[in-house]
Amino acid sequence: MKKPTICIVGTGGTISTKYDSKTGRLDSSATIEELVATTPELSEIVTIQLVEHSNVPSDQLDTNTVFELRNTLRGVLAEEDVDGAIVTHGTATLEETAYMMDLTVGSEKPIVLTGAQRNFVEKDVDGPRNIYYSAKIASSSDAWNRGVLVSMGGEIHAARDAIKVHTHHLNAFGSRDGGAIGMVNRYGVTFFSNPERRVFLDVDCVAENVQLLVMTQGSNDLLLRACNNEKVDGIVIEGVGAGNVNRPFFDALCESLEIGIPVVVGTRILSGAAHLNKGHPGSLRSLVERGAIPAGYLSGTKARILLMVALKHTTDLNQLRGIFKRAAGVY
Repeated sequence: MKKPTICIVGTGGTISTKYDSKTGRLDSSATIEELVATTPELSEIVTIQLVEHSNVPSDQLDTNTVFELRNTLRGVLAEEDVDGAIVTHGTATLEETAYMMDLTVGSEKPIVLTGAQRNFVEKDVDGPRNIYYSAKIASSSDAWNRGVLVSMGGEIHAARDAIKVHTHHLNAFGSRDGGAIGMVNRYGVTFFSNPERRVFLDVDCVAENVQLLVMTQGSNDLLLRACNNEKVDGIVIEGVGAGNVNRPFFDALCESLEIGIPVVVGTRILSGAAHLNKGHPGSLRSLVERGAIPAGYLSGTKARILLMVALKHTTDLNQLRGIFKRAAGVY
């Protein structure tokens, strides 16, 4: 039986970080060829193609480089003999890249993002196993039409909900509300559920100047006023509780809406959706009544990615509200 062909796209990150003898630090990067060479058993299950898209820590990835990854993935997945793709990525911003790819690639073929918590040179490095497991997922017929997936430590998470939950544990990712949608081990891949509320937006670029701010007790409006003065593309707020903000935030956000800056409001709490349970100035209800868009079950990080993409699809507030309702389960 012909083995599936999987394209592995390298972007850098801890999974490829190795010791640089000249500097005495862990700041050199293995190529995608070196990285895949650590997992020789890959050739037993798949035929491999390799693409070096970038090779930097994920905290250094800029928006253009990430969006170009969309174009790279579209190109490789358009090849008839390619059955799926794996992206090796730093874990720091992996969840953002995964969701941007989920929103913009538009392929039914599997795309799996993976990384590592331990550097390329550590004796008990986790990168090779994560790559091998990702190949099992990407080559599985059950993974088709499930959107972009995140695989770490044997768990499978949907791009919309995946979030990094620990700085150094090997099972570094969780899902904000729904939990893992599947598991993988050497013996196979098992899916528990199919990602819901997936949205595809065919755009040529994204709005880069979308700012994410977190409301904390006693926060003032300094950063929001700066956003208004700069007339940023959009603002995403992680409010407290059910998505509420204090009076300085409320007044500044009302000004944002008045001058035409789209505002999306969610909650900084790790589970649950922002909701309309209060009516005082600063409550989510009071902001929605003035034109703000609820983030629903999206984290602030994911709401920012969705707004960046959606603003290049439409600037109409009603259409933006509809996109968030489909993607985020707004109520």
